[in-house]
Amino acid sequence: MKNTIYSILFLFVTVFGYTQDKQLLPTGAIIDSVKIATAPTESYAIYFPKKYDAKTPLALVFIFEPDARGKIGIEPFILAAETYHYILVCSNTLRNGSIQDNIAVANRLFEDVLQTYAIDTSQLYIAGFSGGARLASYFGISTGAFQGVIACGASFNNMDKFIPPSNKFSYVGMVGDRDMNYQEMIGNKQWLDNAKMVNTLFISHEEHVWPKQSEMLRAFDWLEIQAYRKNIRPKNDTIIKRIYDTNLRIVDSLKANKEMVPSVNAYEKGITFFNTNEDNFLRAKIAEIKKTREYKEEVNKMEKINILENELLDKFSLRFDQELKSAKSKANFKFWKSEIKDLKMMKSDDKNPLLQNMVIRVLYWFQVSVYETGQESKRNQQNDKFAYCEELYKIITEAD
Repeated sequence: MKNTIYSILFLFVTVFGYTQDKQLLPTGAIIDSVKIATAPTESYAIYFPKKYDAKTPLALVFIFEPDARGKIGIEPFILAAETYHYILVCSNTLRNGSIQDNIAVANRLFEDVLQTYAIDTSQLYIAGFSGGARLASYFGISTGAFQGVIACGASFNNMDKFIPPSNKFSYVGMVGDRDMNYQEMIGNKQWLDNAKMVNTLFISHEEHVWPKQSEMLRAFDWLEIQAYRKNIRPKNDTIIKRIYDTNLRIVDSLKANKEMVPSVNAYEKGITFFNTNEDNFLRAKIAEIKKTREYKEEVNKMEKINILENELLDKFSLRFDQELKSAKSKANFKFWKSEIKDLKMMKSDDKNPLLQNMVIRVLYWFQVSVYETGQESKRNQQNDKFAYCEELYKIITEAD
């Protein structure tokens, strides 16, 4: 697969032979279904920024939506695309499923797009949500063709965690603090830091959903700074000032809400690493906040909740696996009803939003686990296990 995408890029760069039949597509609007020439049953949605002229090569983002909804996948990126002049492409064929099938579909998508439109192949990015994020991360690692990966709501597959030293892509993680994969994304950032990869993590007050356009713009603000540092784009002081001011406004809002850890994270997003006066100011503010009692108390609370969350996940996983073997719950689901009731009580504690978010994450993770196991059992005609999962799923969802 690596050789495939490299050969596509080589063809485009050396021949520049993109066709003209699709160049008259409108700008500033999502075109929902463009067929792939070599595979007419496959298609993609595409978005050209309003200033696209079909002659000047532009940066491009390939997007993977886990339910193959091209239009849905493009929508979160439109504000960033207009701000920084990116073309957006999202497959209507790729969906959660066979990795090998998706690799083949993705290669046909890459080939069609790169040979059809005026693309600056030094500015290719790849993004995805949930299972689409895992696929995007895979291509980011395995090809070396992309300058950046934007992974929303999920990180790498475990088998992907080998990054060649020559692979210098920038990695943006995006996750909600109520997302079932929140802890996974926190751990993923720590792994990337240890691997010396240029990365950041944006955390919003959301569940397992695509980020909003305003959040996605912040991700591309950060990627713009990385592009300046790598000389992919010329440094623009006006844009840097806007990014700096935006992060200061966000910090003011977070501090007013007494969210000290997110305040530090927002300050970090404004650092350009050009050793400017503004960078030094932000570093000083970060050091100042980290010395406060409020910051230390918040970090302590987060650590305790993290321990509790892992304990709950381990306990639920073990019990679920044990009961699934016999396809019945001891004492008529009494254990689960009691546990779900306790979680529901914690979820109602409005004075502890960190705890509330943790409960939402645990409930959603368990709900998805039980549902997917039940569907697998149904496909395998394991009717007892399917019935068990159905009943347990009802108990979990009653907590919503």
